[in-house]
Amino acid sequence: MEIYIYIITVVLFFAKIGFPMFLLFRLFFIVKPLLINLYAEEKFTYYNGINKSRLIILSSLFLISCILGILFGNEISKNPDIYNQTFYAFLLVLIQSILLYLFEIKTPVHILKIINQYILNPKEIFKERKVVFEESDAVSSIQNGVSFKDVINLSNGDIIKQIGPREFELIIEKHKDVFQDQSSIDNLYKLCNGIKIKEGSIAIKIDNKRNSKQNIVEILAFLFNIRQNWNSQIKDRSNTKIIDFLNTYIVINQKEKILHSNDFTRLFEKLD
Repeated sequence: MEIYIYIITVVLFFAKIGFPMFLLFRLFFIVKPLLINLYAEEKFTYYNGINKSRLIILSSLFLISCILGILFGNEISKNPDIYNQTFYAFLLVLIQSILLYLFEIKTPVHILKIINQYILNPKEIFKERKVVFEESDAVSSIQNGVSFKDVINLSNGDIIKQIGPREFELIIEKHKDVFQDQSSIDNLYKLCNGIKIKEGSIAIKIDNKRNSKQNIVEILAFLFNIRQNWNSQIKDRSNTKIIDFLNTYIVINQKEKILHSNDFTRLFEKLD
């Protein structure tokens, strides 16, 4: 009987307190960049991966978890029947587990990815990651109610990829030194996610074989859906639009070099 009471107590602790506290911990680190940006910029701006609807969903799941933990927890504590205690305790654990799952699939970075990154490189977990905030006028309508992202899709064969921040970092981490400043990296991240940026705001400097133009082409091919749109029925027109689009925002060696269709063609032939 003592072992049973111990097991129920432990289960009840996690179901009533553990799950809600874990969700609160996760929610804090999701909201923290918003609060820091609010204090620093004096404006509330959502960052890539978190918008108003998603924040409401995450907050609601946390509140539901807390309410169910309190209601079920009190009911279990007051119920003298052993079988009812066991049933309600494990029912509460099941519901809290479902809420945890629903919470995690809506977070910018899944907890399993965080754990995996920690296992691969424990020191990285303690580094402060810079998040990209969406500017209110960045996705504003610019013609006939069509957003900047939609215009890119219509003009260039849907090359927007909606890449996540971690995947983005993994793609460019070996070539960060070719970007002249952090803002160029931030702008590239925005551009491949369909957020409007100023023309020529991605400055790249290449001066050796290791950081050649072909490396930049390879990075862009991973960041954008270029290859999927390269061999269409309107190949020449489609390819020209994609190259013109990239050259509008990317400046290589202060416009001394520009991207050409052949640069991508050579890469795709090599990958085949």
